[in-house]
Amino acid sequence: MAVDVVGFAGLTSRDEDGTLAKVAKLKDEVIGMQVEANRGRLFKSLGDGFLAEFSSTIEAVNCAVGIQRLAMLQAKRSSDDEPLVLRVGVSLGDVVVQDGDLLGNGVNTAARLEALAEPGGIAVSAEVMAQIRGKIDVPLEDCGHKRVKDSDMPLHVYMTKSRAGLTGGFMDLDEDALQGSLITGGCLCGSIRFEISAPPISTGFCHCSICQKFTGSSMSTWTAFPASTVQFLEKEPTYFASSPIAERGFCPTCGSSMTYRLLQPKRAAYLVIFTANLDEPKKHAPAAHSGMESKMPWIEILDDLPRTRTAESRVLQEAWTSVGLPDPKTWGPLAKPPEVF
Repeated sequence: MAVDVVGFAGLTSRDEDGTLAKVAKLKDEVIGMQVEANRGRLFKSLGDGFLAEFSSTIEAVNCAVGIQRLAMLQAKRSSDDEPLVLRVGVSLGDVVVQDGDLLGNGVNTAARLEALAEPGGIAVSAEVMAQIRGKIDVPLEDCGHKRVKDSDMPLHVYMTKSRAGLTGGFMDLDEDALQGSLITGGCLCGSIRFEISAPPISTGFCHCSICQKFTGSSMSTWTAFPASTVQFLEKEPTYFASSPIAERGFCPTCGSSMTYRLLQPKRAAYLVIFTANLDEPKKHAPAAHSGMESKMPWIEILDDLPRTRTAESRVLQEAWTSVGLPDPKTWGPLAKPPEVF
């Protein structure tokens, strides 16, 4: 995925310090967070340009949509006369790894696609489109074969197209449409409400012993979102350190189990919302089972969703190892890091 700031040279000529500060903030609060939340890696940033890699095509495109949606949302809600506008390109192709950097046709194609995208828009290759067709809710038009330079091989490009009268490019960001596109939810008593401005990253069932204790049920259902897109409106959950690696949020008034966030080896860029707290949980069907080692014997699972044990999670293995507990047998609600003398 390639991201670039539109009109960067002109912006810096008018206000260099202010523009550089806005780009740095954009990298930290929008691009970096979205890339990490969608399990990608930001491997290069050059002034106003950014390059990221993903192991999943759908996560790369979801990240691109999330970046544009969040950047536009922040621009609309700010008083900035010259907000940063982005172009994003997503390609699928081979790369060469060199000292942590990525080179090759896949990277070059992403950069060319980014240059072809409309300001505020996204462009993807035909190979990407073949893998995401019917899986995202953003319209991508077939724009045929295009070149950035006459010397380039033509690319079959699919792009978002802006519509007349909309300030958000291909996204309708007037207040009514913006409100309608938000994912909303809250606790049982309604004292804690939240809005989410990006699509979910992943969903699932969790049968682990900590989820069982926290929710008081045989398993939890969860939906993960980029943390930067979740906004608690008036009141935030109260947080409890459920283990050395994570904290969970609940409503102190009605006791609703609401959130989960990994804290080790660093604070995760995604926030898990327990799905029943969403106003429309039917739209977020679980896509996998985890924590199968703790599944209750009187539950029979009849679906064909993927099933994993907690110890098989690379993310959790890294988190528990970072606090000195690499052995999965030591993981659980009462786990404590070893004392260091």
